[in-house]
Amino acid sequence: MKKLNLLFTTVFLVSTFLLSCSSDDNGNSGESENNQISIEQITNGVTIAGAKLETGTPPSPTGLLNFEISKTEQDGFLNNGFNISFASTGQIKGAYIQFKDVNGNNSNGYYDVPKEAFGNSDGVKISSINGKKKVSLRTKINGEGDLQINVDFEESVPVGKFCYAICIYDANGNISQVEEVCVQVNSWGGNSAIVGEWIFDREEPADIENGATTTIECENGNTLTDVAYNMEEKDEWVFVLNEDGTYYETYDEKGKRLDAQASSLNCTAVYTETYEYKDKYSGNWSYDNEKKTITVVDFKYENLINAAESEEYPDGSVYFEAAKIEIIAGKLVITDSYNDGNITVTEKIIFKRK
Repeated sequence: MKKLNLLFTTVFLVSTFLLSCSSDDNGNSGESENNQISIEQITNGVTIAGAKLETGTPPSPTGLLNFEISKTEQDGFLNNGFNISFASTGQIKGAYIQFKDVNGNNSNGYYDVPKEAFGNSDGVKISSINGKKKVSLRTKINGEGDLQINVDFEESVPVGKFCYAICIYDANGNISQVEEVCVQVNSWGGNSAIVGEWIFDREEPADIENGATTTIECENGNTLTDVAYNMEEKDEWVFVLNEDGTYYETYDEKGKRLDAQASSLNCTAVYTETYEYKDKYSGNWSYDNEKKTITVVDFKYENLINAAESEEYPDGSVYFEAAKIEIIAGKLVITDSYNDGNITVTEKIIFKRK
């Protein structure tokens, strides 16, 4: 995600990657050249729970298994790790993963990760508030049905860069083509200019779900148009970035919902059912000074009305991922891009200081 890949030479490609579960791209750019994580640090500090460490090189791909991984670069974080997110329409039995440094030197051995050790992005709890940006961002970043493998870091893993090659296999011996991804390990925090308590101002383009209306046919034959579904009393979204790299945000919403039957009977908008949501997310943020982007990871969700609905994410759950962030006219502007089919959609979320 964060750095550009550098193509290995043809000789290295033929001698190494065509014979095993490895690929031909290697990340190496700018600042990360001075922070290359060594094979020894990778071997001693990077682990995958539930996987078996095998000697040698992974079996050769057959190319007969569908395998989709959406990125060639991604972030990892000190003392935490990262998630490998991918999708396949095949009946997957497991995955082979081999780590390497940015110069293409493979670790001694590879991980055989059984499907039972996979996670799934659908299992992450989201805010109880329907239509909030938190919900849509998670869907766009993770994708429904994406499989995930959690990779953990020991404290010995430093800031820097390394790569991994991954392929998947089924019970019939089919092995997918190999994909290589390079990981930039970051520390938390990183830009004091964006630190502070921010309150949501607006988004561009405006969310069509906010302020949605309907038409009501009255029993007396008249028609009510542009009737709002909700009568809001309060709707506040606070986003807080702390100097130490921690973050939290709260959603506080209260109002009444439209009673369509009573509205039709009286031929006027009637709001009866009261709703109230109070949610809090907390975790960490990291700023990429080179790209001018922010990544935010949640580690805890709290339902401030019903504590039984609260949940923790020990492995972390990505919220913003390498989103452009800047201060414009005193406001915090986060620009998020994602693919919707063949179209790239760009949205801006704008906060003002509280």
